[in-house]
Amino acid sequence: MARRVIIHVGTMKSGTTSLQHALFAHREHLRELGILVPGKSWREQVDAVWDVRGRAWSLAGDRSIGGSWDRLVEEINAWPGSAVLSAELLAPAGTAVVEEVARSFASVEIVVSVRDLNRNLPAMWQEVVQNGELWTWPEFLASAKQMRPRWSLPDLMTSTNRFWKEQDAAAIAKRWSAAGPVHVVTVPPPGGPSEVLLERFGEVIGFGFGDVSTPMSRNASLGVVRADVLRRLNLELELRGLRFPAGIRLRKHVLAKRLMRDLDVDDQPLGLRVAPWVERSARQQVAALQRQGVVLHGDWADLTPVEVSGTDPSTVTEDRIAAVAAATHVPLREWLLERAAVGSRPGWGPETVPQWSPGGSDDAADEAADDAVAALADLIEWAITRTRAKQAADA
Repeated sequence: MARRVIIHVGTMKSGTTSLQHALFAHREHLRELGILVPGKSWREQVDAVWDVRGRAWSLAGDRSIGGSWDRLVEEINAWPGSAVLSAELLAPAGTAVVEEVARSFASVEIVVSVRDLNRNLPAMWQEVVQNGELWTWPEFLASAKQMRPRWSLPDLMTSTNRFWKEQDAAAIAKRWSAAGPVHVVTVPPPGGPSEVLLERFGEVIGFGFGDVSTPMSRNASLGVVRADVLRRLNLELELRGLRFPAGIRLRKHVLAKRLMRDLDVDDQPLGLRVAPWVERSARQQVAALQRQGVVLHGDWADLTPVEVSGTDPSTVTEDRIAAVAAATHVPLREWLLERAAVGSRPGWGPETVPQWSPGGSDDAADEAADDAVAALADLIEWAITRTRAKQAADA
């Protein structure tokens, strides 16, 4: 049985992708040192977490994940040393899940990685849009302000707002403290050495990431125009009855995280000044964490909100939305044409992939934007329908 099980629960957008990438990049080296990174891939850890959270199928609906948690627990408990599990999907999990995780292992330690709130506001809006949400940036920001938690209460009442469910580090730490002692790893402010976060995480698990070379992971954010194009695409697909997670792999992992990221278009990050309510929230959250007596790896000053450089979304014009949507259509259609050619089936060959050409210069900017987004939706709808037809044929 593992003598020490370290569970990294997030928070989201706190360098989790980089940490997970590093764990699997050095999986064999860690194993030689007695530290197990369970699962053949990070996806197996994700499946296990969704399983313990009560899902029977993957988000894409293409495979059963029942029993994934038990298999991961069996692998960990057969290991004589330490084990490290990392999945930010655990951060918002409720008490029942915490209790199940605690029952699964003899000795558990929790890691909560935390980044300053102001940087995480725009980062989280982009993340939830990539996960199919429809909120505009002003709607998302206003909701986060209005629904912020009440840290002054003894029971740390947590907001049900989407941002705070993922970012109320004090409530997350308190809830998970029922499973074991809590370590808080702070993300350094902008401009610091990129390896600092890895070094701090390494302090917890007992591995010197600074002593090895770790290839950098790519999880770049979208600009404000691309993010709004994606949000409008979500809305169009929703109106067509294709509610997320329909087509999740294509929409999030291919379109958002690869094709849109690599576009050569005029786009800027979303900027955000530090508002007084964000400063107050940050101070209150740090104080709440300190009262809990968590083990700190880093500096509380790292959680002081900093301004995010970028553009104001209100300055984005319809013609820029139209231009980016049109630019996105080109690589998306090419990607689908390649897949249709490789896996051609009667009635679903490359010739069936929807075609589209931008309208003339006389089109109004808003009409051009709507037309371009609808053309993107046509491609996504074609891909989803094709996949469903294959699944039905194979059933």
